[in-house]
Amino acid sequence: MNKWIILAALAAIAAPAHAKQRTVIDALPQEIINNNHIVGVEVVVADTAQEKLQVLEAKAAGKRAAAGLGEYDAAGATERPGKQSYATLPFSVMFPLVMQDVTREWGLTPGKGTPVKLRVTLESIKTADAGMAILIGSSDQLAGTVDVLDAQGTQQLGSFYVHVVNTHGGWGGMLMRGGGVREKLAEEFALESARVLTGSSRKNRKKDNAAKSAAIDTPAVAQ
Repeated sequence: MNKWIILAALAAIAAPAHAKQRTVIDALPQEIINNNHIVGVEVVVADTAQEKLQVLEAKAAGKRAAAGLGEYDAAGATERPGKQSYATLPFSVMFPLVMQDVTREWGLTPGKGTPVKLRVTLESIKTADAGMAILIGSSDQLAGTVDVLDAQGTQQLGSFYVHVVNTHGGWGGMLMRGGGVREKLAEEFALESARVLTGSSRKNRKKDNAAKSAAIDTPAVAQ
């Protein structure tokens, strides 16, 4: 009994851990690394991820209904959804938006270099179990293969595998986890993708870009 109490106490003070992994399968041509931009993202959901995704989709639909919004009509949409609505969108709509947002933050802005399309095949989705997290830790996971294609989607330029694991331990870890798990996993997946597309392993390219812009905009002080 004392053993379990000690384990629970240790888990309660554990901070959430974030493990991220990316593996290049077919390397991108050197000339397009950090010299490309995304013009489209296709999401393919493997059978192994369908069941869990449907649970998350139902939650998103519930949030949309609670907000007084009708079913999202991608074909009839006339403008890009704002970030505040991402949690209410179907995964097939939300995920490409997040991929574009993150890669643009990493400098892969519209018009830069080679236009590419991504075909993302999701193979595994998992959400943390609260009971297990409190005792020994549990994790949110998203894994899949990213095929990088030309703008027409007919020629494969490269591919890589991403496996995002966000582990949470104890009450504190679950509280810090908060809501929006689906969107957070998508953002982490996009971050790993951005690192491959830019050839960079930096933790926060957005801050790097902001610092560079500030340095350029700030006039030199005469000595």
